[in-house]
Amino acid sequence: MPAARHAAPAPHETESPRLFSFEFIAICAISVLAFCNISIFYGFYSYLTELGVPPVWRGPLLALEPLTALLLRPFLGRYLALGNAVRFMRAGMALATLALLCYPLAHSIPALACVRVLHGLGFVTVVTGLMGTLMAFLPKRQSAQGFGLFSVTILLPYAIMPPFVETLLPHLESHGHAYALAAPLMLPAFLLLMPLGKRVAALAASLPPSHLERPGWDEVRQSFRSLGVALLVVANFFLVAAHAIVFFFMRDFAAAIGAGNPGAFFTCANAATISVRVLGGPMLDRLNKGRALALAFLGMGLLVPLFAHAGGFATLLGMAALYGTGMALTMPLINSCMLDISPPRLRAYNANLLMIAVDAGFFVGPFLGGAIMAGEWGHTVLFGVAGGLMLLAAACVRPVGRAPRQGTPHP
Repeated sequence: MPAARHAAPAPHETESPRLFSFEFIAICAISVLAFCNISIFYGFYSYLTELGVPPVWRGPLLALEPLTALLLRPFLGRYLALGNAVRFMRAGMALATLALLCYPLAHSIPALACVRVLHGLGFVTVVTGLMGTLMAFLPKRQSAQGFGLFSVTILLPYAIMPPFVETLLPHLESHGHAYALAAPLMLPAFLLLMPLGKRVAALAASLPPSHLERPGWDEVRQSFRSLGVALLVVANFFLVAAHAIVFFFMRDFAAAIGAGNPGAFFTCANAATISVRVLGGPMLDRLNKGRALALAFLGMGLLVPLFAHAGGFATLLGMAALYGTGMALTMPLINSCMLDISPPRLRAYNANLLMIAVDAGFFVGPFLGGAIMAGEWGHTVLFGVAGGLMLLAAACVRPVGRAPRQGTPHP
């Protein structure tokens, strides 16, 4: 991905007096509200089934939103600057709100495709501006803690919204109306942008020009020659593709085995993830991160195929807790490893490479899962493939623990 000419400075290049500043709290609040409008789509595959969309089209329609993000993120990165990051968020929120309101009106395949593209455009624009702002305001000495807390704001909607939507659905005409009801959540986010924008502008005006320069291509090529960078990006792709399969197809599976409220799986998994990250976060820095990451992926690779053999609600919830624990370890470790092996000027750039892997994983996972279900291979093959992707991620990160660090250790 080409770096932005006026990229936001890396978290180690600016200093803020404290972590829990207004800026950080506002960024976290906006993150929660933004991810609420994505976490409600756990049942989108079921909604497409209800609309009578042919099976061959369900996977591509699931994948269109992340595909849009994948294609647009490099383009947006060329124009992102700290001074316009809030404008990015404002424009993205407007587009995402419009898309949410359009879901109840879209019933044909072309209409659904247009809405998914619009939603993807809005969401990737919000997240691009949000991440640029976050990296500018994280205090140098608390960046790891800050990233950990920020990741919790991404997870909270996935723990809260699925069961909440399941409670609402009996009183609504369809999933589409539930998606539209998420649109008002953007209003408080819009309001937070007003004071945040003033503070971002003040910070941008105070920075020296060197903080706004992008890395040179020689530095980028040097980064790509690092064994760890390429392996971590590929591993992150496998992780997210596997997670996307679980996220988008678990609802149908849980309903098929009579596992109560299908949203409870995500509540249990995310509760475990949040608990591990909040309570055990400081311990992760004392581990051999490469080896710990490989073991976590190995455990996930063995666990996910067992989902297909869950006999009931209690068993599935127990597996959800183990799955959430694995996700609590893999995602922060992979980001921490990337920070550890990246030179300071390339940390922001390499973090964007991980985000492109996320976009690609959320595109390929639903597309692959939709093809499996359209071929009537069933959930055993579906979760087996997801487990195989986790094992491929384990193979990728195994050498990372032995790779030399290219930058200063991340605190």
